[in-house]
Amino acid sequence: MTSLEIRKRWTVVLPAMIVPFLMSWLYFVILPGTAVGNGLYTLMKILLVVWPVLATRVVLGERMTLRLWEGKPSTRQVVLEGLALGFVILVLMLGLMQTPLGEIVQDGAARIRTRVEGMGVLDHFLAFALFLSIVHSLIEEVYWRWFVYGNLRLLTRPWISHLAAALAFSAHHIVVLSQFFPVGMAIFLGLCVGVGGALWSFLCSRHQSLLGAWISHMIVDLGIMTIGARLMDLL
Repeated sequence: MTSLEIRKRWTVVLPAMIVPFLMSWLYFVILPGTAVGNGLYTLMKILLVVWPVLATRVVLGERMTLRLWEGKPSTRQVVLEGLALGFVILVLMLGLMQTPLGEIVQDGAARIRTRVEGMGVLDHFLAFALFLSIVHSLIEEVYWRWFVYGNLRLLTRPWISHLAAALAFSAHHIVVLSQFFPVGMAIFLGLCVGVGGALWSFLCSRHQSLLGAWISHMIVDLGIMTIGARLMDLL
């Protein structure tokens, strides 16, 4: 790449790494449960979809080369690895709930319910949970793995691109989690999210496909939503 191409790529990927953290701070910490905060939350979800397309097509002048159903080796292996990773993470989460850390999570149940009510989705939590687990997980895979990690791997060494993308992915989760749990617990859980992000970017890199990471991400999010529903006495 030329120096101009490198600068352009940094110009699109750095905001993509930082803006979700700043927006989550605004809508979850500064303006939680308000019309403005909920509007910023919606705007951030729109940006997750729009920015990769706009940056790739307009700023970088490149085609969208998403690979979802194809990859190397076979699609069957990609699916199996995605399922395996997703269920391993799910088992670890369920195991965590049986430890003293799980008691800290349970202590945050009231705060979780209050925030979900403030977002106006408590009465439609099943639909909200399915949207987050299926549709939003794909949006995040396109944004964080295909776009953020995909650009970083062209700019840095492989291990740096995996680490930087994972840390950026975990940063806004730490902000959100800090509103439900003590800071130390929020950082721990947020870093766990980052580890998951690194595993998903590795899976994407291994197969040149988003499919396995998406499947794994779906399983994990379904598990998180189920735990959340049980904490709020919705199940």
